Amino acid sequence: MKVNWFIPTRRRNYNRVPASIWIRCLQLLPYFKERGVKCTVNDLNTDADICVFVRWQDERAFTLAKEQKAKGKRIIFDLCVNYFDSSIFEAGYGSTQKQLEECMNMIEVADAVTCASTFIAERASSFHSRVVYIPDSINKRHFRFQKPPKDFDKHPRAIWSGVSVKATDLNLVLPLFDKRKIPLVVVSDKKPVLDYSFRFIKWSYRTFPKAILEGEFCLSPRLVEDPYNKGHSFFKIGVFMTEGIPALASPVPSYSEVLYGGGRLCHNMEEWEDALDQILVDRNLLRQWSEETVNIMKPYETEQIVSKYMDLFNEICDS
Repeated sequence: MKVNWFIPTRRRNYNRVPASIWIRCLQLLPYFKERGVKCTVNDLNTDADICVFVRWQDERAFTLAKEQKAKGKRIIFDLCVNYFDSSIFEAGYGSTQKQLEECMNMIEVADAVTCASTFIAERASSFHSRVVYIPDSINKRHFRFQKPPKDFDKHPRAIWSGVSVKATDLNLVLPLFDKRKIPLVVVSDKKPVLDYSFRFIKWSYRTFPKAILEGEFCLSPRLVEDPYNKGHSFFKIGVFMTEGIPALASPVPSYSEVLYGGGRLCHNMEEWEDALDQILVDRNLLRQWSEETVNIMKPYETEQIVSKYMDLFNEICDS
């Protein structure tokens, strides 16, 4: 079997491409090679059986997809953002009407649609008959560290990671941290402006696994009423949980998939306050949650997720 991946860049440096591209394409390729699947990227003259379009849906992508389908290739359109509902945030990110239209074009030509969250999959199912939820994966060969249990004896530090423009989400809960004197660590592409003091760590793919250990719990507050946020995958908290860092997070649908242990979903300010107070009073709670996170995240290791892709690839080739 041969698979050609189409991504909207020639770059292969994980520091210089959107995270979704290495999460849902580049980091998978060595695992496919071990399974005997030959993978190419952006090969216009490919003899591959399947073409997968990842984070690429503009007019050029649509033209390429139609050309490859005309040559008898099976087309998979991968969605890691909810492009079925327009929603733009003040910081300038979100999903536009144009992106919605581009998404529908790609769905029209696709033989299958893969989605990074069940929420996106449910929305996509209204427009395509073959939609498959394939979660983001955590590459344990890279995210290989484990939080030492003794670290939970100290006063807990909160840690957040993400693109700097999205750090404004933290302002939803930072007054609660200020009141309790809980230190905050931010790992990002550049230092954001927040209403709270914090320690900044510059994000890089190479150093991120070690940086994760600089907190005793991660946090991910979001406005869950927004359809853009509802479509997020669990990777933002899952990458921390894989290394034994518990999570406190807003009830994004995908978060509930992994946060049935190893932390807590906080539905309102009262629940955020209660969770923080419990962490401060019971130092064993974080240690207990840390032990739970490792087993919770095992099914989402890259090796396991590649098996899900293999099942889909074989099904499509046989149909």
